[in-house]
Amino acid sequence: MTTIYTIKSLSMLKMEKNFIAAVDKNYPRRPYEEWDIVDLHSFVEREQKELKHEVITLGKVEEFGLDEYDQLIKIMNEVADVSNTLDYLYEALLQKIIFLENKDNGK
Repeated sequence: MTTIYTIKSLSMLKMEKNFIAAVDKNYPRRPYEEWDIVDLHSFVEREQKELKHEVITLGKVEEFGLDEYDQLIKIMNEVADVSNTLDYLYEALLQKIIFLENKDNGK
């Protein structure tokens, strides 16, 4: 799992996670060019569910015998995942708008 032990900003964590996804998991470098808007939205929803799960777990760290610090790191990683997927969705929407504008303008 990517961690933020040495990464101090959300933007740097997102970049690191994107790099790992492309290299280690063979995810596309530009998912917004390969996946449609509905699929990207589903990706956002999945990551939001994972974030929600980790936040709920934070409230139960003592009950589950978990370390609060480690749980906060998990949550921050999930925030980065949600943010990345929102970026992908936004980029896909923007590209679609640009395509439609160019089409309407005869380009």
